[in-house]
Amino acid sequence: MAIKKQSFMKGVLVIMFSQILIKLLGFIYRIVLTNFEQFADEGNSYYGSGYTVYTLILAIATMGIPNTMSKLISEKMAIGDKRGAHRIFKTALAVFTIIAIAFSVSLFLGSGFIATNILSNPGVKYTLMALSPAIIFVAMSAVLRGYFVGMQNMTEYSKAQIIEQIVNSVFSIIFVVMLLDTKPEIMAAGSTLASTVSASTAFFYLLTYYNKNKKEIWNEIQNSSKFSIEPRKNIVKKLISYVIPISFGSVVVALSSVIDLATVMDGLQKFGYTLQEANEKFGIILGKVDILVAVPLSINVAFSVALVPFVSSAMAKKDKNEASKKINFSLKISSLIALPCTAGLFVLAPNIFELLFPNASQGAYLLQIQCFMIIFSVLAQTIYGSLQGMGKLFVPGTCLAIGAIVKYVLNILLVPKYGEVIPAITTVIYNAIACILTFIILFITLKEKPNTVNLFIKPLLATISMAITAVIVNKLLIIVSVPYNLATILTILIAIVSYVIYLRIFKILDKDEVNQLPMGAKLEKILIK
Repeated sequence: MAIKKQSFMKGVLVIMFSQILIKLLGFIYRIVLTNFEQFADEGNSYYGSGYTVYTLILAIATMGIPNTMSKLISEKMAIGDKRGAHRIFKTALAVFTIIAIAFSVSLFLGSGFIATNILSNPGVKYTLMALSPAIIFVAMSAVLRGYFVGMQNMTEYSKAQIIEQIVNSVFSIIFVVMLLDTKPEIMAAGSTLASTVSASTAFFYLLTYYNKNKKEIWNEIQNSSKFSIEPRKNIVKKLISYVIPISFGSVVVALSSVIDLATVMDGLQKFGYTLQEANEKFGIILGKVDILVAVPLSINVAFSVALVPFVSSAMAKKDKNEASKKINFSLKISSLIALPCTAGLFVLAPNIFELLFPNASQGAYLLQIQCFMIIFSVLAQTIYGSLQGMGKLFVPGTCLAIGAIVKYVLNILLVPKYGEVIPAITTVIYNAIACILTFIILFITLKEKPNTVNLFIKPLLATISMAITAVIVNKLLIIVSVPYNLATILTILIAIVSYVIYLRIFKILDKDEVNQLPMGAKLEKILIK
């Protein structure tokens, strides 16, 4: 087929590579912006605040679309109904474009009210206005991405994201440099305007790819098995019935972040900070801590995205055993990603801040608190994808909502008393509640007991061993007068190598599991040596 189908692990590899590259590019431009003295933590607060509200609007308008599309398309493809899959795509494109236009106009017109009356931060208005057109392009791109992923082709999905991030990174820096003589809120608006430029670029790339292959796609539809044509009215009902529960989880995640904005900015001012000081304190979390903890999330998101169509396809064929194998393997890899990343950020937080943010290095203690969310958030990503693939669409959002309520109450009560450490702590609590509840429900649904030793205990032993190694190595390098930043880089590299060795020592991955990984056979030989 013109849109080529890929294996589960190849799909994971494609998405994982793209996500690492995307986060690396995002990492670089955010570091560059943070190190502009005119922008720094205050600019990050305006940027992050506007982006958080924008993310909530996206969650309501678009974020359930890719998983909804991939689920419905993969189910049709599993039974050979290619005409039905394409009909879903065409209907979804029309429906969600109309919805996105309505949300885009509403955000633009309501930006002043949101900034002043909800966020208690009037300068965010300009960022919201700059971001509003992006919603339309993101929605149309989401339909195309979901279509490709549903056909188990992750490559174009990933290429579009890479292109989008490259354009976003370049234009963010260009726009801020052009506005360096203005106020931080104006520079932040300029930076977020790049998101509109990049979203439109990604959409036109995906549309061009689709149009290039349209003739072959239609030929395959004409030559495929005949199924009854589903009325568009039924398709719209099905799309809405799926997108609401799937996007519900994304809405709760985004709403939780908006809760932080609304409660934290107000709470920090009640704590005694001025508006500028509150922006600077919250900017540390939004502009530095959040982008660092997002790196392992971006690596693991590949499993969450790839699991939905594969688990949906397996369930459509009534092959629950195959679905269970994929879920357990993905959970194990997620654990192996989350634990060492958490430990590394905890023990090396001051070093990392000094390395990445030399002109704004304060706030490492907030990273040391919030990094523990990585464990729960990474595992939860995989669990959510598994549950959605199994048809448990409302479960992730419901569990996230419970965590968000707890977070809201704690923020209201504690931020005015204890300041900026509270948002970092409540973020960990919120993610822990959602992860634990969904984990329990997943294994009840699978009707099996989780193998906690293989999933958590052994990876934890390897992680503790790696953390001890990192601390010792870093101290030794400092003692022998290795420059501070060079010592940090060497410590990180040695920690990664030591972790791979500990994986082998504790026999965490068996031969079959290693061979499932990309280039598994070669990796197995290296591990044996």
